[in-house]
Amino acid sequence: MMNIQTILDAFPLPAKHGKLSDIDKDATEKAIETIIAKPAEAAKALADKLKDPSTEGSDIQARHAMHATAIRIPVVDRSARKVYAEALAASLADKRPDRVKGFIIRQLQVCGGKEVVSAIGKFLTTGGLADDAAQALLAIKDGAVDEFRAALKKSKGDSKLRQNSLHGLAQLSDKSSTPEFIKALSDKDEDTRLLGLWGLSQVADPKTLEPFLAADKKETGYARNQSAHLGFKFAEKLSKKDASKVYKHIIETRKATTEKHLVELAKAALN
Repeated sequence: MMNIQTILDAFPLPAKHGKLSDIDKDATEKAIETIIAKPAEAAKALADKLKDPSTEGSDIQARHAMHATAIRIPVVDRSARKVYAEALAASLADKRPDRVKGFIIRQLQVCGGKEVVSAIGKFLTTGGLADDAAQALLAIKDGAVDEFRAALKKSKGDSKLRQNSLHGLAQLSDKSSTPEFIKALSDKDEDTRLLGLWGLSQVADPKTLEPFLAADKKETGYARNQSAHLGFKFAEKLSKKDASKVYKHIIETRKATTEKHLVELAKAALN
C-alpha cells in the first residue's frame, strides 16, 4: 500500500514570509514518478489529504503534489493520465468541503478529458463550484456541450447559474443551443440578453439575423455598445450579402455622437 505521507514529504513546506522552503527537485521528481506508477491509489490518497485552508489548516504539500502530477502526467503517461483523472473525478462524489472540491476540479481542468466531464458537469448547478466546473469543461471541450445544456435546463430559476451555462454554450459555439440564445434575448436581465447575442454571433447562422438585430435595437447604454460590437463579429462570419444587413442596420440605428465611430466602421466594411 502506498505511503502517501512519504511522498508528500518530498514537497516543500511554507517557510518565512509566505515563501516555500527550498525545493529538492530530484526528490519531487521521484515522488511524482511514484504517484504516476499508481495513479488511482495516489489520486484518492492525495484527495483525502486536502483540507479547507480556512478551517482545517495547511495542506500545501498535498496540493503541490496533486497539481504537479496533473501537469506532468499527460506528457509522461497518457494511460496513467486517464486513470488519475478518473480517480480524482470519483473523489468529487465523497463528502468534502467546497474549497477542496474546487481545487480538485481545477486539477481536472489541467489533466482531465472526456472521461471526467460528467463528474464535473454535476457542479454546474452548484453555486459555489459552478464557475470552477465551467472553466474546467471549457478547457476540456470534448463532451462539455451536453453538460452545459443539461445544466441550463436545471438552472432556469437561478439567473447566475443560467448565465454560466449560456456562457459555456456560447463559448463552444453550440449551434443546437440557438433556440436558447434567442430565448435569452428577451430576458429582463441585461447580462443574459448579451449572452444570447454573443451566442448568436458565435454560431453565426444568417437565419438568426432578424432576431439579433431586433434585440439590438432595444438595448441601451453599455449593452447597446456591446451589442454593436457583437454585430460586427457576427457579420465577419457571414456572406457579404448578409453581412451588409448588419452594417446597414448599425448605420441606421447609431445616431448619437458617441456612436459615430461605429457608423464609420460599418461604412468602411460596406465598401
